[in-house]
Amino acid sequence: MKHNLIYHVLTIFWKFVLGSVFFYLGNLLGIGLLLFVPLTWLSLPFYAIALVLAFPAIGALADLLKDQSWSTEFVLGLRKYAKYWRKNFKTYLKIGVLYAFVFVFLFLDMYAVNVIMKSSLFTPVVLLISLLALISLGWIVAIQAYFKIDVKNSLRLMAYALPRYALHSLLIIALLFLLYMSLSFIPQFMVFIIAPVALEGLILVTKKPLGAVRAQLRL
Repeated sequence: MKHNLIYHVLTIFWKFVLGSVFFYLGNLLGIGLLLFVPLTWLSLPFYAIALVLAFPAIGALADLLKDQSWSTEFVLGLRKYAKYWRKNFKTYLKIGVLYAFVFVFLFLDMYAVNVIMKSSLFTPVVLLISLLALISLGWIVAIQAYFKIDVKNSLRLMAYALPRYALHSLLIIALLFLLYMSLSFIPQFMVFIIAPVALEGLILVTKKPLGAVRAQLRL
């Protein structure tokens, strides 16, 4: 049975909505903190834990979006999401610990620059390092979704791909910027599909270079 364009668009939108529901269910701690607990020195450790636990949810959502056997069924999607969450939990937990440490360190650096040092001299440096961290994280998530390798080899492959595909690295930042701008203009709409849209865009941006990497390295 053939369907028109409107049907396909609504199907994709509904798939993204369900993906977001699953993703938010996997991040109840983080959502609760963001809604009810302000970020302070006392709550910072809990925010760090929520950040670490967000990574298995990111990995499960990426795997779910790549799964062609699921489209819009809630129960089937939830089962598959839980399956992917359990399957890759340890790997993404290690990635979460690593990047939680990086982002907390950058947060403390930014705090020191703006509050303690009261100087704008080092702000561009911290912002540049933050952008590099975000780009590397984007590559790591894409690599995990594409290859399913351990953390050590993911980091090695990220270090290989990031400088060789600089344009795609910039596209990752552009994607994050566009999503941020979308939240600024239409938050009531984007909040329900922001996570799957970001991951779907990331997978599309990195698909070609990672395919080239696979061919070059014969993976």
